[in-house]
Amino acid sequence: MHILLTGIVFILIFSALILVHELGHFTAAKRAGVKVEEFGMGLPPRMFGIKKGETLYSINWIPFGGFVRMLGEDPSVKGAKTNKRSFVNQPLLTQAWIVCAGVVMNFLMAFLLLSFGFFVGIEPLLATPDDVLNAVREEIIHVEVNGGDFEMLNEESEPFYLPRMIYYVFGEQNFAHLLEPNDVIMSVNDETVLSKEDFSELTMGQETVNLTVYRHGFGEMSFFDYVLPPVISEGQYLGPVITYIEEGSPAGQSGLLYGDQVVAIGGSAVQSAADVPELTSTKSLENVIEYTVRRGEEEIQMSIPLREDGRIGIAISDLNSGYEDFYFYSEPVPHTLLGIDKVAYGFKAPVVAVQEMWRLGKLTAVMFFGVLKNFLTFGGVPDGVSGPVGIAQMTAVSLQAGYSALIRFVALLSLSLGVINILPLPALDGGRLVFIVFQMITGKKPNARFENLIHTSGFLLLLLFILYITVNDVLNLF
Repeated sequence: MHILLTGIVFILIFSALILVHELGHFTAAKRAGVKVEEFGMGLPPRMFGIKKGETLYSINWIPFGGFVRMLGEDPSVKGAKTNKRSFVNQPLLTQAWIVCAGVVMNFLMAFLLLSFGFFVGIEPLLATPDDVLNAVREEIIHVEVNGGDFEMLNEESEPFYLPRMIYYVFGEQNFAHLLEPNDVIMSVNDETVLSKEDFSELTMGQETVNLTVYRHGFGEMSFFDYVLPPVISEGQYLGPVITYIEEGSPAGQSGLLYGDQVVAIGGSAVQSAADVPELTSTKSLENVIEYTVRRGEEEIQMSIPLREDGRIGIAISDLNSGYEDFYFYSEPVPHTLLGIDKVAYGFKAPVVAVQEMWRLGKLTAVMFFGVLKNFLTFGGVPDGVSGPVGIAQMTAVSLQAGYSALIRFVALLSLSLGVINILPLPALDGGRLVFIVFQMITGKKPNARFENLIHTSGFLLLLLFILYITVNDVLNLF
């Protein structure tokens, strides 16, 4: 029953978005006096149709799409160039408006839904990692560090990872510290710390600060006033160091120690922790890797056998310092999501809606081009890209989360549909707009057969793209 309800709601939502889009084209064409030959829901082949007046209203077999077929939209069709009501015989600005009207309707729908949502309160639009981090800093997202050795996970929810500053003991300590090795710095003066930039900003000009730290390995929070050591004006980057060694691992059995600075792997210098995975996979000989580490004043070279998974059982992080005897590294730490607050802006909601639409619209365009490039270049799409089946799953999640989540979901779908349609790609509204703009600039009509070939090819490619993503969605269900 739940699956059936989700399917019905998904079809209704998607159909409504398509209907709104196509009504934009339809209304603009009718108001301009253009003859509309067919108003279609779905993509051909046709299932059935009803003719009312001069327009055929059809339902088509492929449910993901829709179209308005106007006289003269295909300039190669007989009579397209002679009939006054033909699309191609309208002023170019009128043609451009008809082509863009569907996108305008989708943007308008997204604007109205987001304005309402931001007025009454909805969860924030978190589209990038920075959005999530800022929401954590502003305490819109509430989290807690998973306990113990960071491997204990909440049984009811999957962990997600946030960057944290972790205190590190390096060499002899000349300054009295209340911090212990591997303490996770959670906040300074009750302000969340997720990076060294956060820490520097919150401690600037301070002599004493109140720290909240998560005591690694004990599963407890500690709160205390902390006298900051003297500042190092330029700061220090000490390079990659070993911050964790698995018990019984090849690294531990070969003699690597916590705190060893990694100088080289396979004879190649290591500049940062990001170099390690590639060097480990490319510099090994007969499943053995050569490590050169600095321990105190001594450099030590050792041969370490690789495990079957190609690893040696260590964690390496980049060590930094901005204060005397105060060393730290940044590491993704597993957290449990406790909840996300809704945000409400009252009468500023329409302004926020426009700002968010502009921000997310640009992001959608960039991401879509990236996915399409990946598809054309490598014949695949990145993980996380969803088609109709994936969107149906998200519909189910939104239904369970309540009306505000559903409002946000439909608004973002409408925005995405509008953005993707206006991109300058064949078969899409933006692709058709390109030919109109070309004629505006040059004063010459594009070759009708060439334009038709471009749009037909784009349409077939679009179908292939949708089919691939749909199959990928289905496979991900198992």
